[in-house]
Amino acid sequence: MIWDWLIVFFIAFVALWVTGGLFLFYKKNTVCAKHLPVVLPLIASILLLVFIVIIWIQYNRPPMKTMAETRLLYSFFVSLITWFIVVKTRSSSMYLLGFVMASVFLLVDIAKPEYQSKNLMPALQSVWFVPHVVIYMAAYAVLAAACLSALKGMWNLYVRKKVFVADLNFAMSLIYPGFALLTLGMLLGAIWAKIAWGNYWSFDPKETWALLTWLFYLFTMHAYLGRKLSSKTLLWLLALSFIVLVITWMGIRYLPAASHSIHVY
Repeated sequence: MIWDWLIVFFIAFVALWVTGGLFLFYKKNTVCAKHLPVVLPLIASILLLVFIVIIWIQYNRPPMKTMAETRLLYSFFVSLITWFIVVKTRSSSMYLLGFVMASVFLLVDIAKPEYQSKNLMPALQSVWFVPHVVIYMAAYAVLAAACLSALKGMWNLYVRKKVFVADLNFAMSLIYPGFALLTLGMLLGAIWAKIAWGNYWSFDPKETWALLTWLFYLFTMHAYLGRKLSSKTLLWLLALSFIVLVITWMGIRYLPAASHSIHVY
């Protein structure tokens, strides 16, 4: 099984990120420090993409059917978005946080690969399946980066007693593309639902929580732009919004109301 090879890809992923991180953290004034923290994580992200493509070819279907498969896709987007952030900001803290988040989800997949059949149910054999899932995973990854920046702000605020507003502003700059992707993913899901089940919206538990997530981020953006809440409160709101997002993605399956949901993996 191809999932047995994930540990090999994971070791290569960690080795590349750690090597790049060593130059970013400790060899800041060298030529290698300029290039390796950018090149090596990009290679690591490409390796994850290669693994996803291999699964796609072996299963002859998009590897987005199970929770394990979406975790893998999510790890790829987290690593890629972290790479973009490092290219733009050279932030060593975001480098570390993004690497840790991507690695944790890969480790969960190694522990729980969730082998599944190659076949897809008829509703998933839709042209809307891949863009809906990919856009949502990309949105989740961007919003995760915003949450990590907010956590960095909390660390500066409560532990280091330093200025944290820059962390908040950077987090909010990520909220806008994340929210746009979240909105697009929801709209594509509604179109797909209409074609597959005859209704754009059915108040399925997953749909309801997806809407709740969307509303949390919408409120956060308006509170930030309107200066209605303090910067400290906004940091906590960003963290809470991401918790709601995680519940939407992975926590719904544990709710009694979701036992008959069409969205439970």
